[in-house]
Amino acid sequence: MPRLFGTFGVRGLVNRELTPNTAFDLGLALATHLKNKGRVAVGHDNRTSSEMFEHAIVAGLTAGGCDVLRLGLTPTPVLSFGTRHFSCDAGIIITASHNPPEYNGIKFLDREGAGFERKRERVLERIVTGGGKLVSWKHIGHVSEADVLDSYIRAILERVSKFKYKWKVVVDCANAVGSVVTPRLLRELGCKVISMNCQLDGTFPGRKLEPVPENLGELARTVVACKADLGIAQDGDADRTIVVDEQGKILSGDRVFALVALHYLRKRKRPRIVTTIATSSVLDDVTKKLGGKILRTKIGEPEVVGEFRKRGGDIGGEENGGVFFFDWLLCREGIMTAVKFLDAMDRNGKSVSELNTSLPRYHQVKKRVECPNELKVRVLNTLSKRFAEYKLDRTDGLRVVFDDGWLLVRPSGTEPIFRCFAEAKTGGRVKELVELGLRELKLCIKAQKRAGR
Repeated sequence: MPRLFGTFGVRGLVNRELTPNTAFDLGLALATHLKNKGRVAVGHDNRTSSEMFEHAIVAGLTAGGCDVLRLGLTPTPVLSFGTRHFSCDAGIIITASHNPPEYNGIKFLDREGAGFERKRERVLERIVTGGGKLVSWKHIGHVSEADVLDSYIRAILERVSKFKYKWKVVVDCANAVGSVVTPRLLRELGCKVISMNCQLDGTFPGRKLEPVPENLGELARTVVACKADLGIAQDGDADRTIVVDEQGKILSGDRVFALVALHYLRKRKRPRIVTTIATSSVLDDVTKKLGGKILRTKIGEPEVVGEFRKRGGDIGGEENGGVFFFDWLLCREGIMTAVKFLDAMDRNGKSVSELNTSLPRYHQVKKRVECPNELKVRVLNTLSKRFAEYKLDRTDGLRVVFDDGWLLVRPSGTEPIFRCFAEAKTGGRVKELVELGLRELKLCIKAQKRAGR
């Protein structure tokens, strides 16, 4: 397992797993990697620890000779936009995304605003281990500031026409950084916006940050009570969006992705959709409907963008509600996802539930099982042998394909757990599949623990 980098970037408990010293070392490592010159855009979310880490990273960057453009409080997509908009050599966003407030994280972006690919993360890790290069006082970097929010909003308004209908939207930003952009942007597009949990508070008292059904009950009830057309829920850095329909039903992340893709690609010939092995089969249905091609890759933002760069693509996405608009930005874009979902409703004149029922229905279950990091590889290899009679995909973890569904067992890149996903066309069958996966996974973990004694 990587010492610093997980699925995307560095993340950990504040002042225990992630400290200001680590942030300084990472800033200095990036400056060293950039040959002690160039300019780096730095932004942060509104966690109580984020400004502390910003100061440490800026110190490391300038001590290594890089100039810094501080963009301040910014969602991740806005920082990605700003890195490219201001022609920076790299970007850093300080955020732990959907993790609780006691966590924070650091993500590195290249000059195009895309997350660092794996090999660049490994380079930074090696530099941190060996020690970065400090410059002389004559070459210490300069720090400047810029406002990027207005430029970002203008750029979206130039791409999307004002809506014909005055959609009533409840926007739940979880007291997080999406609050500075999403409600304002939707109002400018003509929506009647009811803000919910949109007061910035780095302790996030309104709800847990991950936009999953168990955290969105209050939003669903509010949509129904206010007779709104839909609800929009974002995570801690606004790179993911989940939609609630007018009846209070919460759409899964991959259905949001599928509906946006169906609308976004409607006029493109043979479009290519890049997604991970964890997304629903509904993406295969959408691809077939569009006459296109689906490309599946490992889980994680760098993997999706890396696949696009290697083989091309028109849109990308993950099962968690993260969508990539490759002709816009090379990052998960929760703000644009909200805009494009409403654009689909506006152009079709249909409600969320009407759009949703236009696609085949699948049942999904997601579970997790604790497993020590050092056992993960052996557990996965043992599982592969136990499922050898089935069609297997080892792209990322183990995906077992059945005639009427699939099962994915995958080790987390950031936590000592395995995730177990299952999907089928009936609730009974998906329950059978996930129980099968959990049973086999627990047996393998138990066996490997015994073998290690």
